[in-house]
Amino acid sequence: MKDFPDSSPKNNRRLIRKKKENPKVSSLKFILTWAILFIVALIFVQQRIDYTRTEKKVRQLMIEKRGVITSILPLKLEERYLTRLSNIEKTARSKIYLRKPSAKQIIIITDKSPVEDP
Repeated sequence: MKDFPDSSPKNNRRLIRKKKENPKVSSLKFILTWAILFIVALIFVQQRIDYTRTEKKVRQLMIEKRGVITSILPLKLEERYLTRLSNIEKTARSKIYLRKPSAKQIIIITDKSPVEDP
């Protein structure tokens, strides 16, 4: 199959490619080429749709995370306030009426015997 341009003395100014293919074969190639391009375009569009959906989900999760963090911060502050020993002692004295033990109520246990391993 020659695919060289015709360069005879008559046609020296313009080059003409001679078509040797059957019209059915060329139309089949054309259809196959467009079908492949269409499939590739569909795959690209599907990936883009998946990407945008995933991006939207990530954005929604980031907003939800921000909301959870803002609701947790006051609880952490309250936890720090309530776990201070001075606040616990003040609450125990004022509301529960607890007092420090007197000298009679304190028992000191000393064990001077060596600890034996069984």
